[in-house]
Amino acid sequence: MKILDENETWQAALGELEVTFSKANFSTWFKNTFILKMSEEEIVIATPNGFTQEWLENKYHPQVFETLKKLHPTIKKVSYAVASQNIPQSAPKIVNKPESPAQPSSTPASYPTLNSKYTFEKYIVGNSNRLAAATAQAVAAKPGAVYNPLFVYGGVGLGKTHLVQAIGNEIIAKNPKKKIIYVSCEKFTNDFISSISSGKANEFKKNYRDADVLLVDDIQFLSGKEGTQEEFFHTFNALHQTNRQIVVTSDRVPRAIPQLEERLSSRFGWGMVADIQPPNLEMRQAILRSKCEEKGCSLDEEVLNYIAQNIESNIRELEGAINRILSSAELNNVTPSLDTATKALQDIIVSKGQNLSVEKILLATSEFFKISPEDLLSPKRSKELVGPRQIIMYLLRHEMSLSYPKIGRELNKKDHTTIMHGVGKIEKEIARNEELRQELTLIKEKLHAAN
Repeated sequence: MKILDENETWQAALGELEVTFSKANFSTWFKNTFILKMSEEEIVIATPNGFTQEWLENKYHPQVFETLKKLHPTIKKVSYAVASQNIPQSAPKIVNKPESPAQPSSTPASYPTLNSKYTFEKYIVGNSNRLAAATAQAVAAKPGAVYNPLFVYGGVGLGKTHLVQAIGNEIIAKNPKKKIIYVSCEKFTNDFISSISSGKANEFKKNYRDADVLLVDDIQFLSGKEGTQEEFFHTFNALHQTNRQIVVTSDRVPRAIPQLEERLSSRFGWGMVADIQPPNLEMRQAILRSKCEEKGCSLDEEVLNYIAQNIESNIRELEGAINRILSSAELNNVTPSLDTATKALQDIIVSKGQNLSVEKILLATSEFFKISPEDLLSPKRSKELVGPRQIIMYLLRHEMSLSYPKIGRELNKKDHTTIMHGVGKIEKEIARNEELRQELTLIKEKLHAAN
């Protein structure tokens, strides 16, 4: 059996942890981490700052320890320390989170926040993303002339970042002098706050409003941020009025983003709103083949089919499954096979849909709609409570197979016919209400990610 060194160990661990945590959490808490020291019984993880160290120790230590224990069974202790490194290959390869917006330049600029691997050629197109892909290509061909803004929405790990960066890369390839800014909404917010505190608000405005193309990921993080919404509103207007392209992504349609000003929500719908749904079986198989080609590895068709049939949620989990299988095969010095895949993925596949509870479904729905669990269980009948309550009823029925009377008791409803009506209404609405389908998809992702 091959003994993994520090770098190989941490890269293998990160491959598994990336599947365990959400994109945002993984990018935030595991970026710039590496193994500082490794002995037979102890591993010390280096973190970039004390806050990250404290968070990993208090929040994610069980998952980190368990993952490293699988790779090195003799390990008895995992600790954390603040340290920096000079060896870039030891850091996790996180490419979906940009570091900083592109800076103004009168000469052909470098675009450090665009990842060159995200191209249209490498983007797998199927029924679930055909509209989004077509409109993205149209925007790249004539930025500012069609579909401005382009609003792309869909669940976690479905390829929104790939598509948006492909637009930027395509435009740069044709015109290197174009100023393209690709930035997360969180980074835009941080830049804005920093510019105010440092007295550089005018520089901030000039930087963003001088862009030829503005690409913003995860725009839903504008929710509740009044000052940032105000600034983004004016940035949007400055760009749109001069026919410069705006592309944003979100996990939901504009009108479903809570605490988002109506003037922004309406502007997001001025151009094209395109959704990306989870890939079907054939598309998942194509994605897996493409990922294997990128990695320079080969997996038998039966292995690819096993992954595709059992992991249905998103592209990131498909890639994470490949990483786990390859790591397991390398660790055990065997050729990847169906048996390897079954063992490597057993905890993911077996746990899907299990360990759900009424409390978890209630909490996930509460967090999604930003409504307290107490209000959802209360006798109140306000309009904003009815829909989320019916979604809870539907999930309890379809995800946990609870009886109508049981659901009624759990939700403090004496008459179970109320539950039957609520579940039935959601079942009918799903067929014609795209927004509802997207909400259910996102809540289910949250539930299964928690398992």
